[in-house]
Amino acid sequence: MKKPDSSVCKNKLRPSSLTGGGSGLKLMAVFFALIFLTGCVSSSLLKAKTDYLQAERLQRSLRQEEATAAYKRTRQEISAVISRKPSGEAYLLKGLTEVNLNLWEEAENSFRLAASLGEDKAQAWAEELRLFGLARSFEAQGWTETSTRLYGVLTEKGKYQPVVRASVGRLVDLRLKALVDFSEPLEAAQKEKNKILAEALKMVERAVEQEPACGYYHYLLAQVLAHQKDYNQSLEEAVMAKELGLPSEEIWRDNDLQIIFCYEQLEKSLQPEELTAFRARYNSWVKKWKWPTETTPDWKRS
Repeated sequence: MKKPDSSVCKNKLRPSSLTGGGSGLKLMAVFFALIFLTGCVSSSLLKAKTDYLQAERLQRSLRQEEATAAYKRTRQEISAVISRKPSGEAYLLKGLTEVNLNLWEEAENSFRLAASLGEDKAQAWAEELRLFGLARSFEAQGWTETSTRLYGVLTEKGKYQPVVRASVGRLVDLRLKALVDFSEPLEAAQKEKNKILAEALKMVERAVEQEPACGYYHYLLAQVLAHQKDYNQSLEEAVMAKELGLPSEEIWRDNDLQIIFCYEQLEKSLQPEELTAFRARYNSWVKKWKWPTETTPDWKRS
């Protein structure tokens, strides 16, 4: 009897014959490469999320420069993730980061892409950003009435809080700018100013009621109250804004100057018996904030 050819048996047991030859090995290599790349993308996305949360913590701690740097780093990281594997989650994080960097148009685009990849809530955010962008464009062109109307719509009906806050801020700013000059006689001008301030006050008070822990709204309220010459209440709102946290270093410093302005106005107007108690309360905050003097914020140290 003829013995089986040993070479045939050996060929049957070769790895190449079990995997389809060289093409099988290539498929396996591609498979493992995909697993590796997926793991890398997941790891990079997780790091971007971690950096985003760190940026938020820095912002809440009023370490604005560090927060901005962290947001920029997050945007670079998430952009790299998207270049390898676009996803709704990645575009959503990119849009959130861009909002914190005040890159409104870029954020709108990111949210639209996130929505197209399954993040449904991002579509509504993109629409609100679109309206806000239009309002800003109209304002820049001097179309104050149109921009005011759009800001008002976002203030009343908006759901995406960063856009709502920014819209309230723009409305208050436009209202206060309108106080600068009136062509009407003095009495009529004062009446119109009082009306504008009353409208602004009502709007900001409503915003504070809806989001009482938002330091920015308390900052805006302090501004309006100061224009009404209610310096005591303005000071209280500015202190609250400082304690709750503010969205940028520029606003944070302006709020400090508001605190000092109110302090100086009250120093002039309070009776001696009231002044002693007021100074004691005010200096307790000065001590907490580590200000060198009552009218020198810590960022003005020489």
